[in-house]
Amino acid sequence: MQVRYDSEADVAFLVLRDPEGGDECGQRLDERRYRHFDQAGNVYAYEFLFVGKGVSLDGINSADAALIREAIDSMHRMAVA
Repeated sequence: MQVRYDSEADVAFLVLRDPEGGDECGQRLDERRYRHFDQAGNVYAYEFLFVGKGVSLDGINSADAALIREAIDSMHRMAVA
């Protein structure tokens, strides 16, 4: 898993798995969340805007939500350390 966070923009990009065949497209879930699909049609990454205001996992499957939760927790630990 890769976590990229831009503190100036308050945006996190989380790559949960390697994309098959590369990136295909992104889909807006709402005004603060996007999911990214690979060329095989699988979700491989999520993008969250305004992370400092919280992250909603509504509508995200439980396996991906668990990985996202873990990544967000690790971001908080890095910020505190």
